[in-house]
Amino acid sequence: MKPNENGGESTEYYNVNFYTMKHYFLIGSAVMTQCVGAELSARERPNIIFVLTDDLGYSDLGCYGNPVIKTPFLDSLASEGVQALNYVVTSPSSTPSRASLLTGRYASRLALPEPIGPGSERGLADEETTIAEMLKGKGYKTAMVGKWHLGDKQPFHHPNKQGFDSYFGMLYSHDYRHPYVKTDTTIKIFRDRKPEIIRPEDSILTKTYTQEAINFVQAQNSDNPFFLYLAYNMPHLPVVFAASAKRLQAKVEESGELGAVVSEMDDCLRQLWKAVKDIGAEENTIFMFSSDNGPWIEYPDRMASDGHTRPWHVGAAGVFRGSKATTYEGGVRVPFIVYWKDKLKGNIVSEPISNLDVLPTIAEWVNAPLPARPLDGESIAERLENKAIDSPHRPIFLVNHGKPEAVKYGEWKYRVIASNTGKQVELFNLNADPSERSNLVDELPEKTKEMEAIFQSFD
Repeated sequence: MKPNENGGESTEYYNVNFYTMKHYFLIGSAVMTQCVGAELSARERPNIIFVLTDDLGYSDLGCYGNPVIKTPFLDSLASEGVQALNYVVTSPSSTPSRASLLTGRYASRLALPEPIGPGSERGLADEETTIAEMLKGKGYKTAMVGKWHLGDKQPFHHPNKQGFDSYFGMLYSHDYRHPYVKTDTTIKIFRDRKPEIIRPEDSILTKTYTQEAINFVQAQNSDNPFFLYLAYNMPHLPVVFAASAKRLQAKVEESGELGAVVSEMDDCLRQLWKAVKDIGAEENTIFMFSSDNGPWIEYPDRMASDGHTRPWHVGAAGVFRGSKATTYEGGVRVPFIVYWKDKLKGNIVSEPISNLDVLPTIAEWVNAPLPARPLDGESIAERLENKAIDSPHRPIFLVNHGKPEAVKYGEWKYRVIASNTGKQVELFNLNADPSERSNLVDELPEKTKEMEAIFQSFD
């Protein structure tokens, strides 16, 4: 046993589009040439880093309009790479959103309608194929660092059984403790299946995860490409204890507790990218950044029971209505930045895209066969590469509490929810009214019927 940073002890220890492979058979000396070419091709496969934040709002980064929070590293990547202005998660809460990201499938297909707690019978099914599993089939080294939140009871719920060669992090949110949640669970940071840090202080989470991610990158070589999924706990509430670290006090004075933890993540990602540069992998590494859902503006009373948490500790959704757990834009529209040196250049994507698109996009970039199970996303590689696209993106359904609640198609959004007076139907033109202030159902009955038909097509 050795002490951890807390003074405690650490234990050591929709239909599927299939890609077809063409095989060319050569004879004589050409066989040797083919083998060498295959080896070089393997080395050219891009590394992938996907960074997921927790409850980060649309306007919590400088490049998305925040006037106070300083995020120079992410701002630079957004400027030099791709910044999406209409990227949505298809479920507005942690577990279903994360499951959809990793599988390219709606949460309603995954039996994960809500966030799950420690010991839940629910979790990511063994039959699902994650991005990590897909990439392992292409020879990738895979690692996950940070918050999992996709089950912990069954062995196959664990990251190590879902395609990740290694795991270091917390299996759920850092608020699964007194006074926020009544539970007898002790929060732990695991290395693979073994607890390594018991009751970690919130102030060490971002820094510790980042160092682990750096260690993984530094251990890589050119023989195999790598996939790193880095899922920060921040800025999910509470942030006040994380921001209490002495090293962050200047940032707290500059932009408050929320700004401090977001700025720290930005600086940590700068350090991670430096590690990528140091191993000579900058030109062949795709960096992707997003959030699992919008900010927790309407957070429950239990989160303020610590006597410290305040409304300004939560992020903002900019001009958008709604927040985490709702299917208004504020709950689902989040930052999305993609950087690939010299391949994705200064592009802004304004059309709707979603987290379901990440898996098929990566599959196209690395020439990987898609999973056998039907996918709901589509590759957006050409859109990110700023190529001319003839067809619109397929409808994007927003699934909440395990059921479809809204659909986005082009500039239109149709939403149906239960209310005290019965079913509430809404139609918005998001180009003209991004704040969803004017319901056009009565004004545009034909468009309403058209969008209703699309909504009803969900299966």
